[in-house]
Amino acid sequence: MRSRLNIAVAFTVLLASAGLYAQTPAIRSLELNLQTRDPQTNQVKIQKQIIDPRQVGIIVVDPWNYHWCMTWTAQAGGMVPRLNKVLEVARKLGIQVFWAPTDAASMYAGWPQRELALSIPYVEVPNIRSYRVELKLPEGECHCGPGFACQVNYGENAMPPDLVIADDDLIVCGTQEFYSLCRQKGVRQLIYMGGAVNICLTGKPEGLKYMYEAGMDCIVARDLVEAWTRYDPTTGYTPDVGNSQSAMELERGGVATINAVEELRRAGLWDDEWITEPVRITPWGKHSRPYFFEQSVLVSLNTPWLKDARIHYTLDGSEPIPTSPIYLGPLTIKETTTLQAVAFRNQKQVSRVSDGFFVRMGPVPPKPDVTLDSLKEIPRQYPHREFFWFPVFNHSYEHKPLRIRGKIYEKGMGMRAPANVMYELKPEWDRFVALAGVDDNLLAVDHGALLAGQPRVVFKVFIDGKLAAESPVMWISQEPWRFDVKIPAGGRKIDLVVADMENRNVLNLANWAEAGFVLKEVAKSWR
Repeated sequence: MRSRLNIAVAFTVLLASAGLYAQTPAIRSLELNLQTRDPQTNQVKIQKQIIDPRQVGIIVVDPWNYHWCMTWTAQAGGMVPRLNKVLEVARKLGIQVFWAPTDAASMYAGWPQRELALSIPYVEVPNIRSYRVELKLPEGECHCGPGFACQVNYGENAMPPDLVIADDDLIVCGTQEFYSLCRQKGVRQLIYMGGAVNICLTGKPEGLKYMYEAGMDCIVARDLVEAWTRYDPTTGYTPDVGNSQSAMELERGGVATINAVEELRRAGLWDDEWITEPVRITPWGKHSRPYFFEQSVLVSLNTPWLKDARIHYTLDGSEPIPTSPIYLGPLTIKETTTLQAVAFRNQKQVSRVSDGFFVRMGPVPPKPDVTLDSLKEIPRQYPHREFFWFPVFNHSYEHKPLRIRGKIYEKGMGMRAPANVMYELKPEWDRFVALAGVDDNLLAVDHGALLAGQPRVVFKVFIDGKLAAESPVMWISQEPWRFDVKIPAGGRKIDLVVADMENRNVLNLANWAEAGFVLKEVAKSWR
């Protein structure tokens, strides 16, 4: 049997090298190395298994476009290029691909891949065996580690736009629907990919637990899953350690794992010229979603699936080259920094370029002596005032409490971006101060389900037409940006602006909390 397999694989590879692979029939068997562990000794056990790709399905669980944790979003999203390539090869082998975006499945109503799944006649789901795997990973508030933890919300509303969802793929929702589709398609074995391996991938209705109990042969691709764990740079516990631990605990529980890329490489179906791996950064902020810190942050880099590769990095925003500094351990960042990292092997780039953005926040400003609600704004001459988004004082734009990151403020101003308000500056004013952030009242209903990932704004302060200060891109539940802006001598007008990302989203609601002006010391003595 194995000699016939080798001939089939060799013939497929020969045709691929001639550019004919896309026109050839799928190979009818493939050998996998299934890895489990002895539950007492933790010793690895490898069992070779010949599979028929026509009887195999790949199920990708919760590949969301957004997660409340910015590091989780970036690290899970970093799997997309590898996932696309693995699935591209799998489809050519005749493997059925299923997508299970669970909480975001309703967003795919009308897609052919979803409608075909909905049309399936249901069959009864059997309960054949018990699922006894215990996943005991340490879980934190988020993957960002010490500092400002990302706060829970359910803002995911799609799968990442770079994922390739093919015409013959199926988007599934629910245990019975998924099991019924497997029966109809003749799928007997499932390979699980996605996240979070210790929560969603195993526990959601389409997850490993329920398919395992229904008698399906379930495998986890350990190189294409992301566990939900934590980051503690002082002990060296990173999300990558958590990923390894989750795979070991599955294997001790009798669930086999594979390295999907290695299996394809052994079969001659993986091109090592494909660069799909990122350098994983923890914590991982980006310019579009920055990581804030106060004094310093310890940043870890890793490439768990690239053997014998060295990570080179820069801290000035330039792309690393083989002579750039070599990563030897966690980096201490103390100032606003754009980090870039690349892995090289023998002077050759073997990873994609990864970038991280880390923003140091200034001290918390004092509360203002003069609040905005006590001032008269410079009037604007609009023909129809009701058509414009004017600010609301001491409440959010929707006349709800002025709330940022779960805290309610009594004084301030709510806006819907894009919007602005202008004031005449007075000689006795020394500084403009404020805490600025996205209004998070929408989290009061189902933690902002399907919505919380959409608002994002930038706050700006102009004095006499010149930009005096601005925030990075702000997302819901981030620590509010701290404005403490010195007013120049002779300053005449100040303009407080909330800009959107040119998406004109009605959810771009922004709050200036504890906003106003600090008096000069001499002016304070007059009061």
